Amino acid sequence: MRLQCDITLPASKSESNRALMIAAYGGFALDFQNLSDSKDTCIFKEVLQGLPPMSFLRWHVGELESIGGSPFVVDIADCGTAARFLTTYLACHEGEWLLTGTERMKQRPIAPLVDALRKLGADIQCVEKKGCLPLRIIGKPISGGKVIIDMSQSSQFASSLLLAAPMWPQGIEMELVGELTSLPYLEMTLTMMRHFGAAIEQNDRMIKVSPKHYHSMDFEIEADWSAASYWYEIAALSEECEIRLRGLSLSSLQGDVVIVAWMKQLGVGTFVEKDAVVLQKIPFEKQPVCFDFSAHPDLYPTMAATCAGLGVEAGFLGLENLHLKESDRVEAMQEELSKLGSRPIRFCSHNDHRIVMALAPLSMLIGPVHFDHPEMVEKSYPKFWKDASFCQLMR
Repeated sequence: MRLQCDITLPASKSESNRALMIAAYGGFALDFQNLSDSKDTCIFKEVLQGLPPMSFLRWHVGELESIGGSPFVVDIADCGTAARFLTTYLACHEGEWLLTGTERMKQRPIAPLVDALRKLGADIQCVEKKGCLPLRIIGKPISGGKVIIDMSQSSQFASSLLLAAPMWPQGIEMELVGELTSLPYLEMTLTMMRHFGAAIEQNDRMIKVSPKHYHSMDFEIEADWSAASYWYEIAALSEECEIRLRGLSLSSLQGDVVIVAWMKQLGVGTFVEKDAVVLQKIPFEKQPVCFDFSAHPDLYPTMAATCAGLGVEAGFLGLENLHLKESDRVEAMQEELSKLGSRPIRFCSHNDHRIVMALAPLSMLIGPVHFDHPEMVEKSYPKFWKDASFCQLMR
């Protein structure tokens, strides 16, 4: 049976969130072509829209409270990018804030960013667990200067500081230390900053941002390559297919475009049309493969599920930080893939959108499956089930 479909992918959540942050610092409208409709981006935009660009005098959005002289409570739910980016944004603006999120968000580390901001003069205290949310922040002007940031756990710590740097009188001179985790996301940050007028010098692990303000520019956000990965998985598990994915570029800012090369090893060819890429089955030899996820952590669930479905022996590297995501993704995938062969299968979402979307295509091979929380996909790909309905991925 030939699988044929035409899919308009969601916009990149990573590009959308960075564009929103740049606009907020630059003081221009949060209005971009093809902004992501993901839950994460909607939460982030709602928060930012409620704030005067450079003065936090009042707050009107989200779950917000003010009791007596207590700080305003800003609840970003499980949006990790918002947590990292808003830590810097709140720290350098007038106000007293309590930045918090879900219980899982309170377990995810933020210490390297907090330590770096403190060295730049920020007033931030961890309220419960050291190095994690909730954070009590007393916002005040920050001049910038020299800082060292550890990249081992997340590139978002560096991105958070760099995005603010053009607005600081001294800019920033940043030295990156540790393993350069998720480096493509940092490169995306720098490329987008330059697009909006930032002056940046980069020499290996040293990055200098001069105090030159952002200016408003048109910017069209690309389709999301992380979302595309699930269609590559569907293609790999199909017998024959022609899947047309709209809005993608092979010269993308997104590091997850590497899925093109990785899936070629598993029998999926990528062919470029004018406004789309087309996925088709190609011959491949079933032999051991190896993938390094240190720069592409969001692709791990997809590749693990695909290799399991195809019965391909695979070695996976760069898994150290996957336990810091919405779930412990290595443990979650091991637990769920161990259910293959049983009937009926009820997969656990582990409160992780990428676990759900990576497991769903296995239904093409094993028949009816169920999820405890299929709605998790709304975090990054709200229309996933609608788009994939013809495949009957969930029964």
